[in-house]
Amino acid sequence: MRYKEQIRLRIPGAAEHVAVARNAVDAVSEGLHLSPDARAAIKLAVGEACDNAVRYAKRPGAPVVVIYRAGRDVLEIDVRNRGNGFHPFSPVRMPPAEALAEHGRGLALLELLMDDVEYLSERGNTIVRMRLARSVVH
Repeated sequence: MRYKEQIRLRIPGAAEHVAVARNAVDAVSEGLHLSPDARAAIKLAVGEACDNAVRYAKRPGAPVVVIYRAGRDVLEIDVRNRGNGFHPFSPVRMPPAEALAEHGRGLALLELLMDDVEYLSERGNTIVRMRLARSVVH
């Protein structure tokens, strides 16, 4: 697929830098005139994916790379890190509400917010690839 626009952001692999990634994708989404709901979904999904990339990096502090691609019909966002690779069972399920765990909802949120989510391992990188149809976001 050909993309009209591509933005690449590299942040330090630390929790305090995840907000930079969230704000960057929100600014790009606003520039593409996406609806407030689509912008909120993208911002939350990227934040969750970056949180996981920081938490599960093979080497603490390793950078996280966010690549935002805008095509005519689809948005595609990759969040990648030097991770140990994982392939969760799909569909990922939200933990029960009575389970007061601090963690465990991120992947389920990604799959609820985005049209398609893939978990890839490529040359030592863990990649979470998320897609959202542009027809849904205007």
